[in-house]
Amino acid sequence: MTAWHALPAELLINIVGLLPPNAVRALASTSRTSHAVCLPALFASVVLPSAESLRAFAAHVPRHYGPFIVSLSVCTEHSVSCVDTFNCTDALVSILSSTTRLQSLSLSLASSVDPHKLIPTFADLTSVHTLDISNCGSENLTPISERLVVSLAASLPSLSHLRLSRISRSAVHVDSCDVPYNVPIVMNDFDVPPHPRLGADLSLPFLLTLQSLRVLEMRDTWLGCDSKLDLNLDPDAPRPRLQKLLLTGNMYTDDPALDSGAYTAWMRTCGPSLQSLVLGTALAPAEDVLPSPSSARSVRDLTWEIVHVEDLPCIYHLHIDSSLVPADAFYSTMEVLSPCQISNVTISHGDNDSSEQEDELDEFAHQCALDDLEEWRDAVEGFLRSAASANWTSLRRIGVEFGKDVNAKWEL
Repeated sequence: MTAWHALPAELLINIVGLLPPNAVRALASTSRTSHAVCLPALFASVVLPSAESLRAFAAHVPRHYGPFIVSLSVCTEHSVSCVDTFNCTDALVSILSSTTRLQSLSLSLASSVDPHKLIPTFADLTSVHTLDISNCGSENLTPISERLVVSLAASLPSLSHLRLSRISRSAVHVDSCDVPYNVPIVMNDFDVPPHPRLGADLSLPFLLTLQSLRVLEMRDTWLGCDSKLDLNLDPDAPRPRLQKLLLTGNMYTDDPALDSGAYTAWMRTCGPSLQSLVLGTALAPAEDVLPSPSSARSVRDLTWEIVHVEDLPCIYHLHIDSSLVPADAFYSTMEVLSPCQISNVTISHGDNDSSEQEDELDEFAHQCALDDLEEWRDAVEGFLRSAASANWTSLRRIGVEFGKDVNAKWEL
């Protein structure tokens, strides 16, 4: 132990950084010196899975530990047995105000937070490049407003990767006549102050004006009102610089293809910087879309909202989440995206489009994967045989991957 303590502090910290978490905790308990050396590793990644753990951390962890935190994940949902409540916003502000080296922040919110307290705190998080905001509560009872989310994201000067899940649209920006009856809309978010740069334009599409943002992932969020999307940017204003867009549809529209115009409007607004698209929802040409009972729009409205497909950007890579998009929707989805000159198409369960799945499947799961593969093989080969495939001169590869040894590839 004497030889260990004789090493320079910088070397000790580097060694501790190579140890697994259990070994770091064990080493920290051996002596005060070892505990001090292990602090950066112990607090580098902090996970607070409940409102109670958030309150305990804010109350008992010294504030001077804050600079050690690089990644912070917080859930504000209360325990089932909890009878008292407390202000989660104050606890969040207390912790975030000390995290001067924070790079990744994940917020799973059971209810909204006080924008007047939290937004100024975000402006001081100059190193945060990844932000994840989701609603773990009820969208009908405790919605998380798009106005709050956009203002928080716009306050982070270094934000490059944004993930959103179950974010509710605001009555300030959405025409109630365009909203299906079962889609929750936030009515009481007028307390979100104007943003210093965006002003009162705090709807989700204005995320595209954030010049540092490169990846935007939106899951289970209704975008159907954005089919007429227009940011009204000045001619000299910087263009969107987003490189990757993920859209998974929403849980409220019976037929995801009804929102096809909105999804293509998002793509069109991204412009030429967009290189990769991840879809968890089917697309369909406007003439193929029929209104569902839950939609307040008419056939006339749907016809009037035809997307100008010639304005769609060229996209190098398309990934399709086969757990959300059926194989029989492949043809219509590709038809909508035909102006995009896509080169590479990948299909798999989930939205991970960067690496092949190597996990071993049990016998039942393996058989299910084989059945899915056959469905997608038929869909892909049918598409390639069709006349529409003649318009895909840029297409070079289609790959389907459902597990180890459950895959198919078409080199074109």
